[in-house]
Amino acid sequence: MTWLEELGVRDFLAHHSTLRMTQLSDDFVELEGTYELYAQFGNGQIIDDVIDLKIVIPSNYPNDVPTVYEISNKFPRTPDFHTYKDGSLCLTSEVRLRMACFDNSKFEGFFASIVEPCLFSIAYKVKFGSAPFGELKHGEDGLIDDYESLFGVTGKKSVMVGLKALGLKYREANKLKCPCCCGKRLGCCSLRFRLKSLRKLAKRKWFREHLAKNFTPIPRKQKIKTKPSKPTI
Repeated sequence: MTWLEELGVRDFLAHHSTLRMTQLSDDFVELEGTYELYAQFGNGQIIDDVIDLKIVIPSNYPNDVPTVYEISNKFPRTPDFHTYKDGSLCLTSEVRLRMACFDNSKFEGFFASIVEPCLFSIAYKVKFGSAPFGELKHGEDGLIDDYESLFGVTGKKSVMVGLKALGLKYREANKLKCPCCCGKRLGCCSLRFRLKSLRKLAKRKWFREHLAKNFTPIPRKQKIKTKPSKPTI
């Protein structure tokens, strides 16, 4: 299939001979096999291990994101080790994952920039008890930290406004109050260009669903009603 060549899947397999193609359809290709992890870190610690992987690459990559499974059961299936119960890996935040897809037209680039660092980080934490490169917090807090950096804003509310803007049509988004807290409308602030560059990553509906699924609403501040004081005689 031509999309295999376009995504560089056959080249990737040629460079990783211990992985093989196990399933192929019009929608995806599935790879499976062993992967050797070897690295010596600056503190002298060494990772030398072999793990079993399953990789599912969608045919419409980069619009859809690959899924990587650790199937040798060497990674604990807990959030602390960024591994779900089915063995799939939480590689990084969803927006950053999509950025990596669009930045790497070939799957090998995505694997090298996203998957390999994740594998080494989890294997290091399993062996030595901590992550070597630092790691995002879990859940909403981790997304806020990461999206603050991506969007160039500060705080949960600003991150949520940024995602809300990405879920709206461009003209509608420009009418929102800018999430950078400059006091201007988004359409009058240079931040609109930064957010606009992220629109290619997904459809507006995806950003709306991502916001609704992963962020709890911020409670509105209730105005305290005070009774008027009685005039003194």
